[in-house]
Amino acid sequence: PSARTVVVAATSTAKAAPATRLHAAGYDDDDDNPIATIRRNAEATFAVIDVDGSGTLSREELTKHLSVSGYNDETITKIFNKMDVNNDDEISRSEFQSGMVLLSALQSAPGLGNYNAEFVSEICEDADQVFQSCDADGNGEIDRRELRSHVGRSFADYSEVAIDNIFRQIDADGDGTITQEEWRDAFCKSSALRQAIGEGPNYK
Repeated sequence: PSARTVVVAATSTAKAAPATRLHAAGYDDDDDNPIATIRRNAEATFAVIDVDGSGTLSREELTKHLSVSGYNDETITKIFNKMDVNNDDEISRSEFQSGMVLLSALQSAPGLGNYNAEFVSEICEDADQVFQSCDADGNGEIDRRELRSHVGRSFADYSEVAIDNIFRQIDADGDGTITQEEWRDAFCKSSALRQAIGEGPNYK
């Protein structure tokens, strides 16, 4: 669906959709608590969009991110205004998470949800190529230094805080390194991450 179609559907409903079962290894969603899964996935997307690491999203940050996904200015404004519940002209982490729960169409939308997650083999192929490129010492894990070095090319505008936030979201078990399984899982769940990195043989 087009970005415009997605937002029309999203802004006309406030019913949370069931969480989508993701196909990557290394992470089991809690089927008994789909709302918690949506909020957790939304937090990872938030980290990618929050370029300055401030903990809030500005109109500029959301516009820059969603423009790449094909959203027009009118659609982006509608999404921003729906999520900015207290009308302070920025979207907090909790507002973004709640917005992703309530605006169910966004949960599979380009640049926001697990868009194209059904193309598991292609996404995993992209993830593996990027992982190998990022794993500079070839030990099968990505540490913070390696991620900063790699995303310095992809995420040139990101602050150190923002990159650390992204690292924490990908490092699902919190052990300070990212395994290939964790990296694959993040790619499957987050079209925002795939878009931000913009690499891989199947990336479009």
